Amino acid sequence: MRLVSIALVVIVTACAHHGSGGGDASYGAIEVDPPQATLTVALGGTASQDYTVYGTVDGRRTDITSTCSLAIDPAFGTFTANTLMAAAHGGKTAVTATCGGQTGSAAVIVLLNGQVVLGSTTPPNAPGLFGGATTTTDPSHTPLFQYPLDGAVSPLNLPPIEVQWAASSDDLFHVVLSSSFQTIDIYTSDVQATLAAADWASVAGTAAGERLQFAIEGMVQAAPTMKYASAPIAITMSHDKIDNTAIYYWASSQGNLMTQNFGATNAPSVVKGSCTSCHSVSRTATRVGYSRCVNGNCNTLYAGFLKYDLTSSQWVEAVNADNMTIHGSYTTFSPVGNPFPSDAQALAIVSMADGTLALYDPDSGMPVTSNIAVANASGHSSLMADWSPDGSRVVFTQTPTAGQWIDLNGGSIMTMSYTYTGGMHVFGTPTRLVPNPIALAGGSYTNFFFPSFSPDGTLVVFDAARAGWRNFNNARTAGQRLMLADGAGAWAVDLTALDGGTGDFDTTWAHWAPAASSDYYWVVFSSERDYGHEVTQANTAAACVANGVKQCKQIWIGAISKSKLNGAQDPSAPPMWLPGQSTGADNISPYWSVPVGIQ
Repeated sequence: MRLVSIALVVIVTACAHHGSGGGDASYGAIEVDPPQATLTVALGGTASQDYTVYGTVDGRRTDITSTCSLAIDPAFGTFTANTLMAAAHGGKTAVTATCGGQTGSAAVIVLLNGQVVLGSTTPPNAPGLFGGATTTTDPSHTPLFQYPLDGAVSPLNLPPIEVQWAASSDDLFHVVLSSSFQTIDIYTSDVQATLAAADWASVAGTAAGERLQFAIEGMVQAAPTMKYASAPIAITMSHDKIDNTAIYYWASSQGNLMTQNFGATNAPSVVKGSCTSCHSVSRTATRVGYSRCVNGNCNTLYAGFLKYDLTSSQWVEAVNADNMTIHGSYTTFSPVGNPFPSDAQALAIVSMADGTLALYDPDSGMPVTSNIAVANASGHSSLMADWSPDGSRVVFTQTPTAGQWIDLNGGSIMTMSYTYTGGMHVFGTPTRLVPNPIALAGGSYTNFFFPSFSPDGTLVVFDAARAGWRNFNNARTAGQRLMLADGAGAWAVDLTALDGGTGDFDTTWAHWAPAASSDYYWVVFSSERDYGHEVTQANTAAACVANGVKQCKQIWIGAISKSKLNGAQDPSAPPMWLPGQSTGADNISPYWSVPVGIQ
């Protein structure tokens, strides 16, 4: 059931200027009327307002509406002739009249207010109960927010979020979502609330570029004269929309490689089953590199490659790991254009079982001649490579111990150049990108791994740990967390806000959104941190615990502020949970690319 009472205030202030050439150039000004207007719009509905356009000469006004066209930012509504049909979207914009070669404009402010009742057992008079109650202080009755995380930054087109809180002995709740141009009241007897997709889009769009505040108060229905308010939290709604992308991740507790288009609300789909560790996706999403336990023996992992067939719209096993031809694990693909001009050909670097890097043709499984052995220092191991988006560099982990290819310790982040000259694949001498060790509040970090280039190649995100990775009794004990480095090695900084402070939440497998954005870079990663009350140690699935974690790892999205990339401050924010993923699966190794079939 939903009760709706929306106030939408539109204030129009007329202003105009001379145009140039064509039309009625003799008018001294073009004015848009009314100078002020107030509209009321229901959430999900519309409201109309008629406008008149005047041309003025020496103080005399002439109605020229029929010769003018009126327009507004499509997010705020549409015009039919001179009638504005306003949508449920708050904020500031302008109505513009174009009359031949002259224009006039009016400032528009939209204030959005709404009231929604959710939950099958919520009493319909809930708004009245809270309106008549007195706010009282009692910690035992004060509801506390659990999700979203205070200070988080969200892409504008993230699907509707589930707001979660602890009941604290109450059984009726009032949640208020507010920003400069909106106030939305939600009433429910549940301990979580999710707006409908269209309503959330209105809320998110209204808050774009600013903080969206969440406030909550609770009451006991048997004693409705008192209510208990918690301190508010807030997230920032970015201007960034992340379109035409997909996240590919490994549901390790299920053995499946999954994919989910960003912003979609449908369940993720299976790319490939029977994968014991699916590790990489090409930037065109036409190839997947994976490794698999063959005949149930996970001591002898073998690498394989999938290729997407555009004609049949099916994934084809170009190189089947079951054939045991490539004794390796982690993979990375060269981008289109370096060295090959089209996606018909590709190169892949594979982390081999002997702790070396090797170059392969992912479509045939054949080794490719190169000097990549320059990365394989004697007595060391080289693994976990990532190719830069322009193809000119490779970043990887190197350890001081030979024979490491999955579990590792003492890892350092290394980088080397790549060129294709005279038909030869040439790699440059590796250099260390990040100093080792690095002292942080959580201790001395000496093991760095899983490096990944940003979409413009200027940054590298990587994991930092205090000890060897992995511990199958408790995956958190190594303290793995995410750090960020300048791509030229000028600085490295801890992503403290994204990591959840100094705690150990088994945060790993970071990769970047491929899309261009204005305010932030976006990273996707896996972590054991709580997702509100939906995923905790207390309710985690047994299949996840069998993987060595205390609770199911989930996929999270974090923002890296472009305005704070100086190495002197943390550019990150608390992350957002990826909607649509299974809360009963161990979801790891997320890669961000384009949706399959889009080239």
